[in-house]
Amino acid sequence: MEEISVEHPSVEMGRPQEESAPLRFRSIGFYRQSLAKNLGPEVFKTEPWRLGWYFACLLGAIFSFLLIVRGALGWPEKLALGIVIGLCHGTLAFIAHEIFHGSVIKNQKIQNILGFFAAIPFFISPTFWKFWHNRLHHGKTQQLIRDPDAFPNLRIYKASRFIQVMFPFTPGSGHKRSYLYFFFWFSFHNFVAQTYLRFRNEIFDSLDQRKVSLEFGAEIIIALAFLVYAGPANWIWVLFVPLIVQNYLVMSYISTNHNLSPLTKDNDPLLNSLTVTNNNVLEFLNLNFGYHVEHHIFPSVSGKHAKQIHKELLRQFPETYKSMPKWKAIKALYATPRIYKNAHELVNPETLSTHPTL
Repeated sequence: MEEISVEHPSVEMGRPQEESAPLRFRSIGFYRQSLAKNLGPEVFKTEPWRLGWYFACLLGAIFSFLLIVRGALGWPEKLALGIVIGLCHGTLAFIAHEIFHGSVIKNQKIQNILGFFAAIPFFISPTFWKFWHNRLHHGKTQQLIRDPDAFPNLRIYKASRFIQVMFPFTPGSGHKRSYLYFFFWFSFHNFVAQTYLRFRNEIFDSLDQRKVSLEFGAEIIIALAFLVYAGPANWIWVLFVPLIVQNYLVMSYISTNHNLSPLTKDNDPLLNSLTVTNNNVLEFLNLNFGYHVEHHIFPSVSGKHAKQIHKELLRQFPETYKSMPKWKAIKALYATPRIYKNAHELVNPETLSTHPTL
C-alpha cells in the first residue's frame, strides 16, 4: 500500500503534540483489515434490537404531541413536552442513521419506510439522505466541494454571496448570532439543499430527483397535517421548541466530528474525522454517535460496538487517532473560523486571522 506523507500538526487524544510529525494517508481498507483481526464476528452482525430505540422514540414523540394538543396543560408542561419531542426526534435521527447504513436491518425497502417517518421532523427525503450522506459524505469525506458537509475555502467564500451572508452564523466567526448555529443549521442546511442546491450542483446529477421530490413533498404534507391538527396556539410547543432541541442534539455532534479537521484529498478517517466523547449516560442515550472515526471506518457496524473499535484504534494508532471530550471540541469550534485558507489552515475572511486545523 502506498503511503503519502504530509506535514501536519499531530494530535493524540485531541491534544496537539509539541512537535510536528509527518502524517501518512492510509486507506479505509487498510484500517478495516488491521482492526478486524482483533474484533469478534459479533461486531459485524446486524442489530435488529436497536429498533427498540426507533419505536420508543416514535411513540414518545407522538404521545407527547397528543398531550400538548389534547391535554389541559399550562405552558410549563407544554414546554417540557416540547423538549421531550425534540429529544425523541434527535434520537430518531441517530437510529435512522444506523438504519440507512444497514447496521440494523438489511432490507432497503424497510430501511426507507422506517427512515421516511424518522426523517419527517427534519424534512429529509430518505433517498436524498442516502445519496448525500452515505455516498457523497462517506465517499468524499472532507474533500472540497465533493463533500457537501465540508466547509468552503476562501476562494469559494469570495465568489458566493450566500456563503458570505451565512458566515456570521457559523461557529468561530466572532459574531453573536453564531451561537444560534447548533439550534437551526441541520434542518436549514438540508431544506436548502433539497429545494435549491440539488438542482444546481453537479454532484447531485445522478440523484433520483423525482423520487426525492415525491418523498420530500409527502413529508411536508404530513407535517402540515400535524400542524393543522395541533392548531396555531400549539405550534411553538410542537414545532419550534422541538426543532431547536433536535437540531442542537444532532448538529453539536456533526460539527465537532468533522469541522475542526483538515481538508483531505485521500479519504483517511484518522485525518479527516474526530471522535468526541461524552458522559457515559449521554453516550448511551445518543447511541454512541460521537464515535465518528469508528463509524467512518465501519459505517455498517452498529454504534453498539463503537467503544470496542475505539479501544482498538487507541491501541493500534495512538499517534494519529484523534479524540477529545465533546465540550472541548465545541470550545475549539468557537475558537476557530470555518473557512479554509488551505487544507490545514482556517481563516476568518473578515479579520484574516488564521488558525491550524487539528
